[in-house]
Amino acid sequence: MKVKKWLILFIAAVIVAAGAYWFFSSKNVSANISDKDLITAQRVDFPLIVSATGTLEASRSVSITPPQVRRQRRFKLMRMVEEGTAVTEGDFLMEFDTSDIARSLRDETANFQKVQEDRQNKRSTADINLKNLKLSIEQAKSDLQKLEVKMASQTDLVSGIEVEQTKIQLEAAKKNVEFLEKKFKYQTDSSQYSLQISRSNESHYRGRMEDLMDAMDSYTVRAPVSGVVIYKRDWNNEAKEIGSNIFGMEAVMEIPDLSSIRARLLVDELDSGKIKVGQDANVTVDSVQGKTFAGKVVGVGTILKQASFDRPQKVCDAYVLLEDSDMSQLRPGMNLKAQIEVGQYSKVVVIPLSSIQERAGRSYVQVWKPAARNFEWREIHLRTNDGLTAVVESGLEANEKIRVRPESL
Repeated sequence: MKVKKWLILFIAAVIVAAGAYWFFSSKNVSANISDKDLITAQRVDFPLIVSATGTLEASRSVSITPPQVRRQRRFKLMRMVEEGTAVTEGDFLMEFDTSDIARSLRDETANFQKVQEDRQNKRSTADINLKNLKLSIEQAKSDLQKLEVKMASQTDLVSGIEVEQTKIQLEAAKKNVEFLEKKFKYQTDSSQYSLQISRSNESHYRGRMEDLMDAMDSYTVRAPVSGVVIYKRDWNNEAKEIGSNIFGMEAVMEIPDLSSIRARLLVDELDSGKIKVGQDANVTVDSVQGKTFAGKVVGVGTILKQASFDRPQKVCDAYVLLEDSDMSQLRPGMNLKAQIEVGQYSKVVVIPLSSIQERAGRSYVQVWKPAARNFEWREIHLRTNDGLTAVVESGLEANEKIRVRPESL
């Protein structure tokens, strides 16, 4: 009987102690909760944001390539200004190796001297030949005159055979004069044509020499406009270096028009269909701390491509025109991050992600119960989030208060 009585007393004491613990715990919780520990779920318009990375570029720029030189296809880069250098029109940009063109100039100079000597030899030989031929013509004409005089002075006493011989000699002398005169004319014309060819060859090699000397000067490239030097990069994002071999139409650097700076974004394949021309965007540039640039989407690429050789991710290009009045710190090639507003959820309940406790793939918040002066755990369903805040689809109503940082579930 005594054992039963003590057991009943023990159970009653436990119940009283538990009740007292709950009462004082509740009092303690209520006493420790302040307005800064609570946040009110609000119904607002929630923007849908697509995030992307990219670089700055100029929509207008002057590409700097090797000089356009005939018969030259490759150029070896010897020196160039550093990227980011501010230049004015006429300033030095880069220089190419002139050893090949100097060798060509020596060859063309040798060719020019050769054809010049050849022309002089031809002229000298032609003058001598024509002079000798002219003497031969004069001698032939003198012989012809003598035969004509002999023919006219012959009398009846001369035999018929002798007269015939004189006639034959006279005809032969006339033909010889005609032949020599024709030969003189032919050699005169031939020597003129030969000299014309030599003069043409001289002009050709002289022109080549002048072109090569001009080309040698053009191997030092100077700025056609004022601006800032930006190196052109290949598909591997690598710029040309000293010693690189460069093809004739390959751009080495560019001088951009800084007033045409825009953001070139790489948009993930999954988000590419959400981007439209005219959407608002906010751009932050890594090297310009503490400033956000507003802009609008002005173009969207239609072709998906690999982000880079080491990133198999598929992306498409999008272009944002910056609308900020002060872009003096911006330069092409700077890395950036952008947020594009592609739509919004109207009048939805929004809470911070930090107020949500995740467990087994489900989302919970601690809802404040003012009547009971305590919290209750409640499961909620989310529609989306932007990395900082989340849109609640169900489970929580506007104006309900929740704990800013919930305890462990």
